[in-house]
Amino acid sequence: MLSRHKPRQQGIVLLISLIILVVMGLASVALLRSTSTSNVIAGNLAFQQAATSSADQATEAAIAWLEGNKGKAASATASACAVGSTVLACDQAAWGFSATRLDPTSTQSWEDLWTALAKTITPVSVNNGAADGAGNTMSYVIQRMCSAAGDASITNGCTVVPTSAECGNSKKIGPPQTCTSQVYYRITVQVNGPRNTVSYTQAMVAL
Repeated sequence: MLSRHKPRQQGIVLLISLIILVVMGLASVALLRSTSTSNVIAGNLAFQQAATSSADQATEAAIAWLEGNKGKAASATASACAVGSTVLACDQAAWGFSATRLDPTSTQSWEDLWTALAKTITPVSVNNGAADGAGNTMSYVIQRMCSAAGDASITNGCTVVPTSAECGNSKKIGPPQTCTSQVYYRITVQVNGPRNTVSYTQAMVAL
């Protein structure tokens, strides 16, 4: 009797072993896929962080251009304006500068906004379009936060008067200081990186 049941027991053990092998195989495939997905996510985060760091270079380049042209009637990096006394009173399309603001709509994506800006302003490529050490290329556009062209004034919505704290006034020491008005500029940066990575950043500066 025992000899007759022994082959059946061996057959059941073989079947169970095959099932266990299939389950282990599926678990191994799931683990490999999970690891691969984690690596992809980590890689994408690294690319995004590198793109953000590269965007800082473009922002600094835009600020340097603004500082180099603020208050000037003519410049080697800008053209004289027909309206206003300084080169920042009108559009400098070839230098990525708009004297008026263009605000994004609630349904507009970053790419849509960049496309809309590029219709009137030529984005300025940083480092002559060459990629940096992370393989990213950067370009920027600058918008003066005004409703109309011309010299910055309250009438065209350009000027914001700093608070007394920003002027450095003190009620206890020395006479009150005279505050000069500030004009705000919005810098939009596009970064193109490896694996078709595209990143956008914006910064507001007051000069």
